[in-house]
Amino acid sequence: MTFDRLRYELRLLGKPVFLTPLLVVIGFALFLTLVNRNVDKVAQSMGASLEVLLPMAAGVVVATIATYDRALELHLTMPRSYHRTATMRFLFILLWSALVSLLTSYLLYVFNFWRLPTQIAQWSQPWQFLTWQMTWLSSTLWLVALGLVLSLLLRSRSASGTLLCVVSVAELIFHQAMDQDPLYHPVYLFPLTFSPDASYWLTNRLELLGTAAVLLMLAWFLLRQPERLLSQASGEE
Repeated sequence: MTFDRLRYELRLLGKPVFLTPLLVVIGFALFLTLVNRNVDKVAQSMGASLEVLLPMAAGVVVATIATYDRALELHLTMPRSYHRTATMRFLFILLWSALVSLLTSYLLYVFNFWRLPTQIAQWSQPWQFLTWQMTWLSSTLWLVALGLVLSLLLRSRSASGTLLCVVSVAELIFHQAMDQDPLYHPVYLFPLTFSPDASYWLTNRLELLGTAAVLLMLAWFLLRQPERLLSQASGEE
């Protein structure tokens, strides 16, 4: 990939892609500073921003931007495969969100504002800190994978973003049922926020990574079907 190509794709994605995760973290931190002085509550809330807000933001960005292209028909005639371009955009969004999440988690660790799941509370460093990164990694990867699949299936930015938000909000509302029923554990996105004492936390994180891998394989298959993309190109708004 040439530098000019990289710069073009970054410009095409636009500033909102890069500003969104930063604004989510900074805005939420400032809000907590103004309304709450309790360290435990701050730790719980900032942990929620890692597990809930940043993954949701990344998922919505992927669902609405990663595969959107006004010149899709022209792009599919080019020597460079469209699935490579869409994959590159997806990786840009994912890696940037991961970088912001990793930096945020490190700052929470340094200032002792992090909230640990009981299952790894007694682990030694650096394994405890590294495993704790699955708090945001599993949720982020699952939601961006779902966002990518929805954008490819629906070919509608508004519908894809809305449906992803509906899934996330539904899990927030019905978190108690998802915590209590093992059937939902493989797709339970936010156990640390609501159930830090859960004995299944690590298993849940690994299961989310596994189901995210399945979603990414489905997205890879859909991206390699140009006829299907063309047949639905008119519904991209």
